[in-house]
Amino acid sequence: MKIDKGSFINDFIDKNLRQYSIPVYQRNYEWSAEQCEKLFEDILQAHELDRFHFTGSVVYSLLKNENKIDYYVIIDGQQRLTTIYILIKALIDVAETDAEKETLTSVLFNVDKFKKYNIDDSSKLKLKPIKSDNKQLLYLMANQIDKMDKSSGIYKNYDLFCRLIRDALEEDKNLTIERIYDGIEHLSCAMIKLEEEEKGKEQEIFERINSTGVPLNLADKIRNFVLMTEVGQDRLYEEYWLVMEQLLGNDHLSDFFLDYLNFKLDGFTREKEAYDNFKILFKEENYTNETMLEELLHYAKQYDIFLNGSKNLSKDINKALSGLRKLKQTTVYLFLFDVFDDFEDDIIDENELSEVLHLLLNYSIRRLICEVGSNSLRGLYKTLYGRAFNRDENKKFYYDSIVSFLTQLTSKDAIPSDEIFVLALKERNLYRKNALCKYLLAAIENQGKEKIETDSLSIEHIMPQNKNLSKAWQNMLGENWEQVHDRYLHTLGNLTLTGYNSELGDKPFDVKKDMLENPETPTHITILYNDVLDKEEWNENTILERAKRLTKTILKLFPIKPAETVIDFSDPRYQEYKATDPKNATYKYVNYYELLGERVTIDSFAAMVRSVALKLYDLDSSVIKKMAKNSESFNGWIVPAFSYDVDKIKGDYELKKGTGIYISTGYSAADCIWFIRDLLKRYDLDLEEDFVYSARSYKDEP
Repeated sequence: MKIDKGSFINDFIDKNLRQYSIPVYQRNYEWSAEQCEKLFEDILQAHELDRFHFTGSVVYSLLKNENKIDYYVIIDGQQRLTTIYILIKALIDVAETDAEKETLTSVLFNVDKFKKYNIDDSSKLKLKPIKSDNKQLLYLMANQIDKMDKSSGIYKNYDLFCRLIRDALEEDKNLTIERIYDGIEHLSCAMIKLEEEEKGKEQEIFERINSTGVPLNLADKIRNFVLMTEVGQDRLYEEYWLVMEQLLGNDHLSDFFLDYLNFKLDGFTREKEAYDNFKILFKEENYTNETMLEELLHYAKQYDIFLNGSKNLSKDINKALSGLRKLKQTTVYLFLFDVFDDFEDDIIDENELSEVLHLLLNYSIRRLICEVGSNSLRGLYKTLYGRAFNRDENKKFYYDSIVSFLTQLTSKDAIPSDEIFVLALKERNLYRKNALCKYLLAAIENQGKEKIETDSLSIEHIMPQNKNLSKAWQNMLGENWEQVHDRYLHTLGNLTLTGYNSELGDKPFDVKKDMLENPETPTHITILYNDVLDKEEWNENTILERAKRLTKTILKLFPIKPAETVIDFSDPRYQEYKATDPKNATYKYVNYYELLGERVTIDSFAAMVRSVALKLYDLDSSVIKKMAKNSESFNGWIVPAFSYDVDKIKGDYELKKGTGIYISTGYSAADCIWFIRDLLKRYDLDLEEDFVYSARSYKDEP
């Protein structure tokens, strides 16, 4: 590797008979307006002070030489190089004299005065970004601005630079195009040219580079890894990566990769460790670049359906997926990958897929209404497929297996019963769950008729929100009006949809009714108003009666269809225990535990302690790190639970390789549960809700 001090202009852009290609494994051009503005300020200052301004490194390698033109590949520095190229084009278009324009244009294009080098359109420009950016750059350089994608980074930054240049020239009458270009000539960089023996090591070198550019996100890093191969880069990019990018867009790619990794790997992957885990998966499962891209594209197509629906699927399937999206139930995607695989493999048909999706939607609605904590959802959905289909024959009763399993759960993840659901619907604060509230109200209104558009509608309280109610409202609500107001204000019976924003407000009930019945802009809302417009007064009884009617409708719209063939997931030998009474573990065999909804199979209490501690460490390492730093013991314990000093703890088991944190081991079954119980408390977890283990007595037959 050869490193020299260089200049973006003199050593890169201004040299003739060169072309710099951005390889397909690089991300798209995406410098922000703030970065461009900062660079422009640095350029003006560099000219004014007449000194070089260092802007980072450019790592490049000679790709080939054809017709005496050197073709280089840019491994790092493409964002800055492309930005400077765009800035020079902006200078050309703002310049007023032909001399300035010609001088600057010659910098951007290879020149062949005597027609010796067969320069064609593909080699004329000195910069060749990846495909999507290259198209925009070609339009820009051909002065076909009208054809450019106005949302592309190349157009937006070109337009920004044109404005910055004009403003700077207007503010400083001594400033000229030539002097701005002089500032660009003062931009220096570290020129890092790869030697011949370093070919093939681009990925390793790329990861070691400390660039001053835009930090790489997870999708950028994976793209670099899977496309940085010696052969077939362009084909792999075209057939796989570009398709994924077009399907999901840059906004969703990193989320997809994180969900993909959590679907594929044991435990949970956080974003900061996701790239390292991706490389481990790639190596341990013996993927090639192409087989990995094939699999990623396969699941990206499913992810696109989760995000956007599909015209190739039934209306009912798309309706359920839309509901899950609106309620932001994205953790379900970890389970849906497997379900959609079974659908594509003809294990289930469209009807059964629809049943499963509606079950998941209706289950989600019940959890949200009953205010069941969401911290266990990821764990539940990650392990649900393996647990519901722990026997292959269960797939013959696909829906029944899933609903049977969710019904038989003894943790908080069990499906809330109709009775609990109905009670919560009538009495809980629905208004604060804004997205859910609007979704349910719209579903009630839209049943069995032409669908109304709800995006422009807002949630309205029939009994006003203002605590200082008017005398008329107080009289209507009765002597205990304050209690009625506090208890029922945000409940289902008092809520509706309206086209008004805050206009209804504190108005008297009669006025509100008239405005709802005769809105300035028709809303076509009828079902929600059925038992409002015909009432002479609004009080506790009318609110409860309306809640009763709407609750029946919701129960009908979002039912939990029971299993036709109940699948029994119980093992009579085993019983589930909580960590509240450690003595229950004595003389027992353990076979699994559940932590925050995730079930983990285990074969000993000692292994369970280590596994639970590791799960919690991955959830939040700061708690255990602090305990280890202080060699801290639990209350009533003598030996520290964790320590960086192996001599201070019991045993020599490292909690996680490379952390240097050791966990005490060698306890009785009861002490193991004491350990877990006290650790759960340190993490502020609920001993009744967030942890359970399954065990049987030594006396039970195997």
